[in-house]
Amino acid sequence: MKRLKYGVVFLAAILACLGLTAAWAVERGKLPLATDLSQEAKIAREQRIPILVLFSSPGCVYCNRVRSEVLIPTTLNADYDNKVIMREVEVGSHAKLIDFDGKRITQAQFAAAHKVSFTPTVKLFDARGREVANPIVGLVTLDYYGGMLDQNIEQAIARIREGSAVAGELTRLSE
Repeated sequence: MKRLKYGVVFLAAILACLGLTAAWAVERGKLPLATDLSQEAKIAREQRIPILVLFSSPGCVYCNRVRSEVLIPTTLNADYDNKVIMREVEVGSHAKLIDFDGKRITQAQFAAAHKVSFTPTVKLFDARGREVANPIVGLVTLDYYGGMLDQNIEQAIARIREGSAVAGELTRLSE
């Protein structure tokens, strides 16, 4: 068992040295706080997937439920490895964050810039930091939350890939 553990760490180190990421190696079963969305944006752009951000606040019971009963279990499902990047932002936090444009701000400033005042709020962004699906604000019941989340992720992926196809076609036509 110890050999397997060291093997996984060794593989992750090699991938990191090569500049490759294996999202599952670090994030499976966790919802990391956002620290550098410009780096996440590079991965999202390459894979043509959205970045999901849970805007939360400490002590928010509903935030804890969305995180522990929906989002973290979603990170355990390998089907989502190439569908979405998930991060969390605490709306009142003064923790530093690099936004999509590479600008250093606080998590609170990022939340304010995206007009988030109610938690939990889940938003999906493209690699440029534009919203690509309707936000999910609050939590009434968990019964439908997973379905709404899946629908929003699929909508975001479709918008991103549609935009990529249009941009590619415009580039091809201008050559």
